[in-house]
Amino acid sequence: MAGHFQSVVTTTLLVLVSSGDREVSADCPLPLPCECNGNQQIVYCSNKNLSSLPPIQKCEGQWTFFLDGNGIETISDHYFYGVAVNFLSLENNAIHLIGENAFNGSEDTLNYFHLENNKLSELPVAIGKLRQLTAISIQGNPLTDLSESVVKNLSSSLQLISLGSKSMTRWPKNMDLLPNLFSIDLYDVQFPELPDDAFSLYHKNLTFLNFYNTGLTKLPTSINDCRKISTMTFQRNKKLSANAITESVTHGFPYLTSITFQDNGLTTLPSIFSKSNHIGRISVDNEPIEYLRDDTFPPHLSNYLHYLPINGTQLTHVPPVLSNLDSLTSLVITSSQISEIQYEDCNKLFNIGTLFLSYNPLSQISENAFLNNKQLGFIVLDNTNLTSVPKALLKAESLQTVDMTSCPVECSCANLGWMKSWKSIPTFYGTCINLNGTSLMSYIQKEIPHCPDSI
Repeated sequence: MAGHFQSVVTTTLLVLVSSGDREVSADCPLPLPCECNGNQQIVYCSNKNLSSLPPIQKCEGQWTFFLDGNGIETISDHYFYGVAVNFLSLENNAIHLIGENAFNGSEDTLNYFHLENNKLSELPVAIGKLRQLTAISIQGNPLTDLSESVVKNLSSSLQLISLGSKSMTRWPKNMDLLPNLFSIDLYDVQFPELPDDAFSLYHKNLTFLNFYNTGLTKLPTSINDCRKISTMTFQRNKKLSANAITESVTHGFPYLTSITFQDNGLTTLPSIFSKSNHIGRISVDNEPIEYLRDDTFPPHLSNYLHYLPINGTQLTHVPPVLSNLDSLTSLVITSSQISEIQYEDCNKLFNIGTLFLSYNPLSQISENAFLNNKQLGFIVLDNTNLTSVPKALLKAESLQTVDMTSCPVECSCANLGWMKSWKSIPTFYGTCINLNGTSLMSYIQKEIPHCPDSI
């Protein structure tokens, strides 16, 4: 999953990439097999099986270079001389050496630099000469620390950093030379703890904080000083439990708007949202969650949280605490272990308009399950074990669409004849398992009216 630096840059560049055609022209800094968009001043040379950088020619303007996904090992001194570089993508190469003056001429133009997943064992001196460098990603390099002289030269400009590898055995001591950071992505470190003051320097600015595949067992206490954090990601942190996160976060995040939990091995969610009344996005994916505590979400948490996706859990029912999310209009609990929906599961979800329960072993829904869901207009039950259209749907008075694709529905008067009394039948998607794939909607429209009234 991309961190904040990658996400921002990718979004910006997709606009550029889609706005013009690639071409080979006289003013392209690099020869074939590289291509250029001269109007946007973009060089495309990704995944070209290059073992070294091709010869470069002088070009006017400020250029974006895509040189990622090759086998480039070195960048020689003065290589980019004559071409002002604004954005440089060199990730996923084999770079182990960068000349001290490799970026001569781009010291005041290079703002965004992708160097992740290379073979650098120390931070190159050349990077310290980039006076306007705003963002750098260096994770996936065998760096054990960050060079003091290089980092010190970046102290006034650098705002976003992605770092970390299994070779990094402790939090880099020179991170405290970067006071203007507002985004930190930490990858792959396997040490269990950060220093308690790791984030103290950033308490006024830190907005984006993301942890990927770390060995952390707790978060530093200084995270509580970072009151402006708005976006957090926890992905593949197998040793960081929900309890550990809850115990680390004592003050809450009043400006938190988005948080993601993915593949961390969590059996529940941390209770860290007590002050997050601006949150608009909570995403849960591939977590073996068995339950949610009653204090996970306080009552009337946020007016902005309308959509809640929960996928790939061990939940066997809709957690009662979700009823505290009274702004929720769309709930997704998919690929989990829900086998039954009872009245109390959804009866307080008053504003739910769409409900997704796909890929659950769902086989039974109580007749009054949706009695209080007056806004429910769209329900997705595909790939569940339902063998009939649930009678509970009859009491969802605003229902317009029901998706029962790949459900083993048996179409017969004995099974579905009760639908004859349904005055306004919604649109159904799915097929009849016993009628060679006959459309469920077709059967409802053509056959149900002929079923005996006593069914």
